[in-house]
Amino acid sequence: MIRKDKKLRRNLIIAGILVLMLIMAAGYTVFLEPMLNQETYVYKEETVKRGNLVLGIMERGNLAMGESAVRYDLNLNVSDEEEEDSSEDEEENPRYLKVAEVLAVEGQRIKQGDALFLLTDESVEGVRRKLSAALAEAEIALSEAMTDYQTALISAQQTFDANTVTGSRAAAEYEAALSRNSASVTSLEAEIKVLEQEITYAQMMLEDEDLLDSYEEAKTAYTQAKNKYEETDFHNATAYVSNLAAYETASASLEQLEEQFQGYRDVIADNQEEIIMKQSEIATANNQKVVGDAEAAADYKNASLTGELADEIYEYSTAGLSDTVEGAQNDVDELREKYDAFEAFVGTDNVIYAEADGLVLDIAYSAEDQLINTGAMLTYTQADDYTVTIHISEEDIVAVKVGSSVELAFTAEPDTVYQGTVASITAAASSEYATISYPVTIHVDGDTSRLYGGMTADVTFVTDSVENVLYISRKAVFAEKDSSYVYRKDNNGNREKVAVETGFSDGISIEIISGLAEGDIVYIESVLNVTEGTDGTATGTFSEDNASEENNASDNNASDDNAAEGNGSGGDFPEGGFSEGGFPEGSFPEGGFPGGGFPEGGFQGGGFPGGFSDG
Repeated sequence: MIRKDKKLRRNLIIAGILVLMLIMAAGYTVFLEPMLNQETYVYKEETVKRGNLVLGIMERGNLAMGESAVRYDLNLNVSDEEEEDSSEDEEENPRYLKVAEVLAVEGQRIKQGDALFLLTDESVEGVRRKLSAALAEAEIALSEAMTDYQTALISAQQTFDANTVTGSRAAAEYEAALSRNSASVTSLEAEIKVLEQEITYAQMMLEDEDLLDSYEEAKTAYTQAKNKYEETDFHNATAYVSNLAAYETASASLEQLEEQFQGYRDVIADNQEEIIMKQSEIATANNQKVVGDAEAAADYKNASLTGELADEIYEYSTAGLSDTVEGAQNDVDELREKYDAFEAFVGTDNVIYAEADGLVLDIAYSAEDQLINTGAMLTYTQADDYTVTIHISEEDIVAVKVGSSVELAFTAEPDTVYQGTVASITAAASSEYATISYPVTIHVDGDTSRLYGGMTADVTFVTDSVENVLYISRKAVFAEKDSSYVYRKDNNGNREKVAVETGFSDGISIEIISGLAEGDIVYIESVLNVTEGTDGTATGTFSEDNASEENNASDNNASDDNAAEGNGSGGDFPEGGFSEGGFPEGSFPEGGFPGGGFPEGGFQGGGFPGGFSDG
């Protein structure tokens, strides 16, 4: 029984404690907590401004630069024999152009017409001589091929004539005589043409400046060596032998050049004599042709041409005769094209110039490099070849058209608004991140001199806008009985309620049609909840009071992400706290907070986000 009484008393005590805790909790909830949680309002000032409001779609992308190049595409090879000629002196007759100086650097902004590369005079002149000589040789080869072609064609004609004459011996002899007489004259005329070409080439070599310079240098060297040798004391054996050797060497060099000049003179003289002889032979051949044609004409009247296979044999015989001439003509055309391309590339001053404005990305050559392989010498992006590619969602793509104007704001250039044009819209959709979007390429217009590849750009497609209007933050406007109001700061620094007429909104700011003037100060109302702790401290939470139905209802299509311009900052206190160490005048109810205001020592944990300013 005693143990039962003790157990009963213990249970009653526990039950009493539980009941007491429930009563205390209910009392705290009903009476104490409302007293500790006090709600008040704070107001942030904002100035009525004038400007433009823009509503649009905004996406982000990176700047891409198209690449162009200054190219070296010359093919200076003229023949396999010249490529294999190991005796050619590369210093005196180089096969490739050489860079003397690079006049641009990577990262440089260049203008059309800026000098980029300077080529050495020696390499330009050497390649020019090489191409000129090759072209002259090809033209001589073409003349010889034409001569051979005419002769072979005449021979084929002779065979044709002989095969077609089957009826009368007189007729066959007549046709053969005509062909032989014509062939003799034509062959002699062609040989004269070849002789004239050789004379022209020899004259060109006799007038060649490099050869003449070499000859003058050799004569000077010979004269100096001879004088030095003749002035040498015979008894000074060492000097005498040395100067004698130098004199003999200079004499041999001069003699070799004189023999070369004499060789060209001999070609001219010999060919001129031979031309005179062949001209005499042509006169004789023409006389013989007249006589022979007249003799054969009498017999030819009674002749008849026959032969069923004559045409086929002629076609077979002449089928390949023109290939050699065509090949020689192609060689001349190719070399002339190479020569013209070379002259266009080096210009008149051996300088390579920029073809357009742009930014230099890469330079493939340095000073003293030879231009051996074709390809890009310098890579650059043209000033009008900057693009930004973004992805537009399927909901917004219908508002984007090719040719539409857009605004671009680059992170690296925050104070500059660039203009752009929609260049292309990819029809195939992208489905990254489980959303459907379409790649859109924007061409950056205007001055791009401060932009570089990879820069981040915010692209805004303007769907609607107003210009030169008064505007404030949408959060400053509240609605009462189907009318819009704001709290304006009067001349005494107090708040006064003012009716306003609103208009266009970009989602952050709203147009004020009437009720306010530029420069007026309005307030953004926010709710401040203060909880007083049992230890005398207090904590506060802050939220903006969007009490206006207009703030929630007007312009449902606008969003903070789509707004391109506006004010307001989601309920934060002014940067750095309130001025002069406290809240704006009129922020709290007259008499302050219940119970004497904030607890001594401020709020727990530092108070509001960001804290208050000093004081």
